[in-house]
Amino acid sequence: MKKFIAISSLLLCHFTGAQAQDSLTVYGIIDLGLQYATVNQTRNKVFERNQFVGVSSGVQSGSRFGLRGTHSMGGGFETVFTLENGFNAGTGEAQQGGRLFGRQSTVGIKHNDIGQLDVGRQINLASNYFLPIDPFIEGFGQANIGASFGSANTVRYSNMLMLQAQATKSLTIGAGYSFATELTGIYANNGLCSSGICQAINQSSQFQTNNNLRALTLGAKYANGPLLLAVAYDQLWGPDNIPNGPPKPNPTAWLAGGAYDFRVIKISFAYGQTRNGTWNGQPVGAGTTPTSPLSDGSLGSGALFLAGAAASSMMLGMTVPIGEASILASVQRLQQQGDAVPSTLTGPQMVYSAAYLYSFSRRTNLYTYASYGNNYAAVRAAQSTVVGVGLRHQF
Repeated sequence: MKKFIAISSLLLCHFTGAQAQDSLTVYGIIDLGLQYATVNQTRNKVFERNQFVGVSSGVQSGSRFGLRGTHSMGGGFETVFTLENGFNAGTGEAQQGGRLFGRQSTVGIKHNDIGQLDVGRQINLASNYFLPIDPFIEGFGQANIGASFGSANTVRYSNMLMLQAQATKSLTIGAGYSFATELTGIYANNGLCSSGICQAINQSSQFQTNNNLRALTLGAKYANGPLLLAVAYDQLWGPDNIPNGPPKPNPTAWLAGGAYDFRVIKISFAYGQTRNGTWNGQPVGAGTTPTSPLSDGSLGSGALFLAGAAASSMMLGMTVPIGEASILASVQRLQQQGDAVPSTLTGPQMVYSAAYLYSFSRRTNLYTYASYGNNYAAVRAAQSTVVGVGLRHQF
C-alpha cells in the first residue's frame, strides 16, 4: 500500500503541471455493511449448515481506489489508462489475490469516432456489456447475474488485448484475447489425477504459450434511448502442462439479453448457455458442492473444465425508481444439462432477490437487500440465504 500511495503521489504531481488537454481522475468507492448468510444442504441423508454474521465489504459495489487518465495526441486520438485497486474496507487488505491494481490495469489508445484499444488486466465483454442489464449492476453477491451466468460474473482476464469499435453511433462491437488469464483452472476427470481433479495456477506468462490458460471474449451492444441490447461469447483454452493436457472440448459460454426503460420501471432479461465447463459464478458462501461437505471456501474466481457438462441460464429483472430511492428485483434460473454430473446430485437453481436503495446525496446511499437460492450452485437440496444492510460512498 505504501508503494501504491507513492505511485499515486507521483502521478498527481506530474499531471498538476500537464497541459490542459491532459486529465487525471482520482476516484473510489467505500462500501461497508452488516450481513447475515446461511447455507445448508443434505448430503448422504445428513443435514449440514454454515452461518455467517458480521461486517461485509463491497456488497453493492466492490470497494476500490482508482486513477484514470487521458492524454491528447492530436487528430482526435487519446492515450488512456486506468489503474484500479480493490480492497476490503473492513480490514484494509488488498483483494483480487493481493494485486496492487487487481481490478484493472490497462493502457490504450482511443478515438471517439473509431473505438478503443486497451492492453492489460480488464473485465471480459460479457461482464462489461451486461452490467447495465443486470438490475443489481453485478453487485450484491448471489443476487447479481453472475450467480447463474458465470461468464458475466465480473470476470477479469490478465494480459488481454481488447479492441472495441464504434460501428455506428448506437452499436459497439468488441473482441479480446488473453494470452495468460491467470485464472485458477480446475480440470475434472483428467489425466493422471488420482482424485479426478487437477488444479493449475500459472502465474504471469509461461515461456510456452500453450502452457497458459487463454481466453477469447467477443461481444456487441446496441444502445438507443431507452433500449439496450447485448450479446457475448467466451471460450477458454487450458494449459498443456497438466497431466494428459486439459479436457477437450474447451469450455464455451454465450448469452443474449436486453433492457428497456419505461421511466416508471426498467425491465431486464437475459438468456444463455455454457458447454464443457463453466466460469465460476458467485461464491456459494460455504463451499456447497455435489459431493463434498460444507467448507469455509469455494472454488474461487476461476474456471472449471468438465467435458460433457452443460447448463442453460435465465434472468428476469426490474428496477423501479421512487424519488430518491429505487427498488431492485430479479429471479434467476440455472438448469444443469448433460450427464457429466449425476442427476441425483443436481437440481435447477432458482435465485430470488430484492434490494432497496436510498440516496442521501449524489455520492452516498443506503441499501438493504435479501436473496434466497434453492438448489444453490445447482446442488440438490442446497439452500443459500443472504440478508444485509450497508452504506456506500463514492468519491
